Amino acid sequence: MTARANSYTHALNWVKRSVENGPLPVGVFGAATSTGIQEIAAFGTDDGRRAAVDDSFALFSVTKPLVGLATMRAVERGRLSLKAQLAEAIPSLAGTPAGQVTLDQLLSHRSGIADPPLDAPDPRALIEKAKVIFPSGTMSQYCNLAFVGIEKLLEQATGITLVDHIAAFNDLEGVSTLELSTGEGRNAHRVHGTEAAGLNFDQLAAARHPAAGAYATASDLLSLGSALLRTSTGGSAEVVHPATLAAMRVNRTAGLPRLNSKPQDALDQDWGLTFNLQKSPALLEHTFYGHGGWSGCEFSVYPELDVCFVLMTNILDLPDHGVRTDELRNAFVTGLV
Repeated sequence: MTARANSYTHALNWVKRSVENGPLPVGVFGAATSTGIQEIAAFGTDDGRRAAVDDSFALFSVTKPLVGLATMRAVERGRLSLKAQLAEAIPSLAGTPAGQVTLDQLLSHRSGIADPPLDAPDPRALIEKAKVIFPSGTMSQYCNLAFVGIEKLLEQATGITLVDHIAAFNDLEGVSTLELSTGEGRNAHRVHGTEAAGLNFDQLAAARHPAAGAYATASDLLSLGSALLRTSTGGSAEVVHPATLAAMRVNRTAGLPRLNSKPQDALDQDWGLTFNLQKSPALLEHTFYGHGGWSGCEFSVYPELDVCFVLMTNILDLPDHGVRTDELRNAFVTGLV
């Protein structure tokens, strides 16, 4: 099922209202199918700067599926195993429960690794001393430090930095500015709400954190989503093999107890391999995968509908500001014809 170019009105209106009436400082919304980008529009002015469709944004946790895709490229090429244990890349963890955590568990938030604050200094030193708070594989808890472990395993297996693995996505048609970055030279929109959240954004950005350090434009993510849709609908392997993509969408946390920082998030915390598989009863359509970011960015792919959407914005903790992104999702899918 392919959406018409004029079928995104409800979703566009939602973004426009959320910018004009607050709290979104700016918003860029776009949609794509397997044939390419179908819609992209920008709304709002922030710090005297009018938003444009080619603006750069800090992705925060939308970084995670990018790291997942890069890692699974190594898995499908026989360079790395989902059974690989963290101690294989971090010898200091040999003989410890943390050292026995597998790549599969790291990618699906089942590692049990204790998670320090996202802006903690030197996360790559912290992973060397990682501890677990529950036996790996027995529960689910969202974990940012796990992605430092993924980075270590990927780099040890391939001899290529995660920065370069992420940069390789720019070889895809339509992707050109995606990167794991400090943000320097990006002219990205300022992220609002960092002081209220107690986040040292400069320290986080400087770390190029593998859980939250990517930057991109809307068209970068839409073009990536379009390539993933072609994998689902036609079997192309532009990003990963169809079998790899299917494996990443398998629910790895169904039925497991959940430890969540916010209990109301429990229904949104089913996980494949870095892909969020939401089951919230507020949603009219559940056949999608993707990820959201702390800054409000959203990347969602609906393979059965042959469509994906991207929301780019720049304010932390949207739910705390009364923003319900289920409204956007519902407006998006019901506008498809």
